[in-house]
Amino acid sequence: MFEVDAPATQAWKRERLDDLGLLVPERLRLVPVDFEAGESWLDKVVAAGLDPAIPTVVSMLGVTMYLTREAISATLRAAASLAAGSVMVFSYSRPIEMAPPEIRPILEGAAKGAAASGHPWLSLLTPDEAASLARDAGFGDVHTETSADLHNRYFADRHDGLSPIGGEDLVIATVGGG
Repeated sequence: MFEVDAPATQAWKRERLDDLGLLVPERLRLVPVDFEAGESWLDKVVAAGLDPAIPTVVSMLGVTMYLTREAISATLRAAASLAAGSVMVFSYSRPIEMAPPEIRPILEGAAKGAAASGHPWLSLLTPDEAASLARDAGFGDVHTETSADLHNRYFADRHDGLSPIGGEDLVIATVGGG
């Protein structure tokens, strides 16, 4: 397993693990990558031991809003170059005005907090834009799952109010159309 994150965040994670006396398991590689500086996450994980000829699952959750569209596209193009059968799952946040009215103040507060912490939201995407980015990157099969879809599938029968509605949506894209 390869866990990719920004260099400063990756260094903080390593420091925390050291402070807690925890060892990074041998099967886990912590790989620092600066997406906005044009570094190739794929080159870095291959150097850390990934075999790109083996079908791979790439998960990029909670990241796209912090990246420019150019960095998102480069990330997706790299994932689309992996072996046939590889799958990319990425989440994206819609423009705030597309959220249900009762959720908008929460998202506006989250956006302000992210910006204040030095991590502004750079890319909010519509479902069509997110799917187009994956198709344009070269994925053969692309589909979206909205937070409403996820709610209906996994949360509809809950009685505690927990729901992903208004949160991030997903794109699932497969290399080679399979």
